[in-house]
Amino acid sequence: MHILDKITQEWQRQWAVVWFICGALALFAGFWLTTERAGLDIFMLTVALIGLICVVSLAFRRNLTGNGLGITANIGEVLAQGRSGATGLMLAPIFYLATHVYGLFYWRKNQDGDGNMLPRQATVSVWIITAVFITIGLALFPWLNEQLQQYSFIESSSDTAMSVFGIDISWYAINVTAFVLGVTAQTTMILRYSFSWSIWIIVNFVWLSVNLANNNYIFAIQTMVYQINAFVGWYGWRRSLRQPAS
Repeated sequence: MHILDKITQEWQRQWAVVWFICGALALFAGFWLTTERAGLDIFMLTVALIGLICVVSLAFRRNLTGNGLGITANIGEVLAQGRSGATGLMLAPIFYLATHVYGLFYWRKNQDGDGNMLPRQATVSVWIITAVFITIGLALFPWLNEQLQQYSFIESSSDTAMSVFGIDISWYAINVTAFVLGVTAQTTMILRYSFSWSIWIIVNFVWLSVNLANNNYIFAIQTMVYQINAFVGWYGWRRSLRQPAS
């Protein structure tokens, strides 16, 4: 873990630059090869690049660049989804936007002498509440999604995305699972719980498996870039729990 100690301490700035360049190249490859490079596509690429800075800042517990740019990126995503007519898909970034606004003030009240947010350890009750939330979310989301079909939310279909041990898994089931876990991860992260990065890691593994199974290598690379950041965030937040606040 020596390399992770370096990355989460004295190499933070250098790592962030290298990671951003890798992420930007992956996003640009996806933009160039899979879009028509129209005005909306360029706007969405810009939003995604802002999102890169946001997530690496969150991993390093930076409030202004993390939550601040998170607000900017989410506003951009809401505008992009609205412009494309996918009004239902505006719900997720609107929710994330609200969490970043809350986090901007909440993190400011819980920071160390260097201005970095102080993460906290989850209790057993928090783990139980999280598990119940995920269970209820997975149970109720199909009904909610059905009500939102007219607003172009997550398309309800039985198209197979991949097969695991002979069991066909649909795109719909994967989207529902990733959405519920993503909302859970975002909420617990803003509430400063270090285990939130474990949930992000699970979400990224879901999408990585799907992209590899369907030979979507550009998107698989993008997912790996985010996954690396999730591991750095997981290690850095857990490490800070073992250190006294300065």
